[in-house]
Amino acid sequence: MKKYGPVGVGVYLALSVVDLGLTMAVISFKGADKVKGMEEWVLHKIKGWVGIRHKPSSDEDQDSNEILVEHNEKPSFTSLFVIAYGIHKTILLPFRLSLTAAITPIVARRLRDLGWIKKIIK
Repeated sequence: MKKYGPVGVGVYLALSVVDLGLTMAVISFKGADKVKGMEEWVLHKIKGWVGIRHKPSSDEDQDSNEILVEHNEKPSFTSLFVIAYGIHKTILLPFRLSLTAAITPIVARRLRDLGWIKKIIK
């Protein structure tokens, strides 16, 4: 931190944004049906504790002309974000930290060459 300071923090935050975005994209494309099932289960349990009857979204609108197919339903953004954030903060943390440590000296050197930062303490 003393040597690279704000450059290291910037590299870490940039990698975090990319990492979280990619994690959300992968979950959205590959595991949306599992997230939707988990979301329905959690809603059922929470509403049951409160005393509210939960009607699954796949059963809604059966009387109307719209037929909902379970695998075409998408989970809420909040559910996707919570799952992606959990993976991002736990499983991918070692990769993100090691990549930050590897990239930061290169980025700092490049920024110094461009004149954006003064010098790097050795």
